[in-house]
Amino acid sequence: MLYAEDLVEGQKFQLGEYVIDEAEVLQFARQYDPVPIHTDPGAAAAGPFGGLIASGFNTIAIYQRLIVEAVWSKVAGIVGRSMEVRLPAPVRPGATLTGQSEIQKITLRPERRDAIVIFKTQLIDGEGKVVLILVLDALIRLRPEKTQP
Repeated sequence: MLYAEDLVEGQKFQLGEYVIDEAEVLQFARQYDPVPIHTDPGAAAAGPFGGLIASGFNTIAIYQRLIVEAVWSKVAGIVGRSMEVRLPAPVRPGATLTGQSEIQKITLRPERRDAIVIFKTQLIDGEGKVVLILVLDALIRLRPEKTQP
């Protein structure tokens, strides 16, 4: 397990890959974001993106899956405190998403036995387009203190 003292500013975590298909785009949107550009291929074709696109919330859910596997399965996280999200390009069915997360800043708080760590993550599609930029402010545990016998 990596604790706050093990992390450094500029450290990068490579994300795995996730392929999103049309069935997932439609299912997710019908349940959580039922607007025509996400739920109706015909209406989406006539819309501003010229075809079906994944909901931004679906893209964020994919980010969460990838970041848990790449970071939170290895780092002693406590909780995310806030996030800033940008969606600069649409995610289309059939896209393979990947990316990386980089530590921007670490503020150790020994009195609280934690640190505030800022992560900036970018997801890109198979064409190299950035489809998500997410900056997360999270709390990470400091290494547990050793108890004296």
